[in-house]
Amino acid sequence: MRRAAFIQFILAVVLLGLLIGAYAFWYNRVSTMSATASKLAVDIQTKSQESSRIQAAKAALSSLGEEEAGIRQYFVPASGIVPFLESLEQTGKGFAADVEVLSVAANPAKNAGVDRDHLSLSLKITGPFDSVIRTLGAIEYGPYDSVLTSLTFDTASAGATTTAWSAAATFDIGTRPADAP
Repeated sequence: MRRAAFIQFILAVVLLGLLIGAYAFWYNRVSTMSATASKLAVDIQTKSQESSRIQAAKAALSSLGEEEAGIRQYFVPASGIVPFLESLEQTGKGFAADVEVLSVAANPAKNAGVDRDHLSLSLKITGPFDSVIRTLGAIEYGPYDSVLTSLTFDTASAGATTTAWSAAATFDIGTRPADAP
């Protein structure tokens, strides 16, 4: 009987060794898989953050495109100079003044010593004083990039009770290329 007990003891030790080996194998395997899962979780979180940043960048670019479109409205397109000049004449008529375009010259940024392309525009505005002033203000503070660079006033008697005023003004008007969106 001792022999049977000894065999059972040996089988129990072998079985215990196999169980400990199997446990160690599965523990190692689970630890490896757990580390891989943790790495994948970190990768997923990183990709999610990158995705969020990309979405934020896309939203910013979209907003920037809208802002650029709004800013472009402040510059006269090269293809729209004639309608712009006609609008200046209409502005004067709206204030009962006559606007005469004396000269228009394109000044690219590199030649003019400024950081943008512009038109040098000389105008003569005639009419009653308040009409001339209002027309000058409407042109200078109109919805486009403009700078009044020089201004002179003169009077001429138009009749017994009225005096006609004349203003010679030079403006720099910001432009953009015709092919710019």
